[in-house]
Amino acid sequence: MTTALCAAIGLPAAALAADLVGEVTKLRGQARAVRGGQNVMLAEGTKIESGDGVVTGPDARLKVQFKDGSIITLGENSKLNIDKAKFEGSKRDIAATLLDGVVRAAVAKAGAGSNFQVNSSLVTSAARGTEWIMSIKDHTTSLLVLEGTVNAKGIGETLDDLPNAPIAKGVDLGVKQGLAVGEPARALGMDPNDMGKVINWKAEKINKLVSATDF
Repeated sequence: MTTALCAAIGLPAAALAADLVGEVTKLRGQARAVRGGQNVMLAEGTKIESGDGVVTGPDARLKVQFKDGSIITLGENSKLNIDKAKFEGSKRDIAATLLDGVVRAAVAKAGAGSNFQVNSSLVTSAARGTEWIMSIKDHTTSLLVLEGTVNAKGIGETLDDLPNAPIAKGVDLGVKQGLAVGEPARALGMDPNDMGKVINWKAEKINKLVSATDF
């Protein structure tokens, strides 16, 4: 990439040496990347770097496609850190942390040993060649699988609060299945005894999560 091209798409010249891992392919409303302590306003075509903190505004949607074809879509008022994104041949290693809001991950097929994780402070979720949604509301993390299988495992407070729930050791989730961890469970209309267990989400819950990440 030349210096002129960096300037044309709104990136600083330092991007010449940066680890560019994907780009914004669709945007509604406003979104920005926190990069090197500065805010970079995002637009369709803007390159994304490993280490970026991506933030969306009210009524916004943002779609980012990685080099391997995997896609993440953020809903409004969401914050996601791209912790790492590495690509080597047919292998990839992507990890992101959702701090607030909602994200949908559609993972492209990749070579053996590849990894794609989306984490919160309460749970880590990983999959290959699948699609799922993670949402954070009132310190409750919810998961919903749309396609394939996702493995979820509790971390942090989840292990203290739910030591005997399936999430503590890790559990596989199938299509239309999900789980929730954290409190208050009442924010999701759940029985507290169901926290950390595999749930067949009702249509109302599924539609709500899907619409939050649809353009």
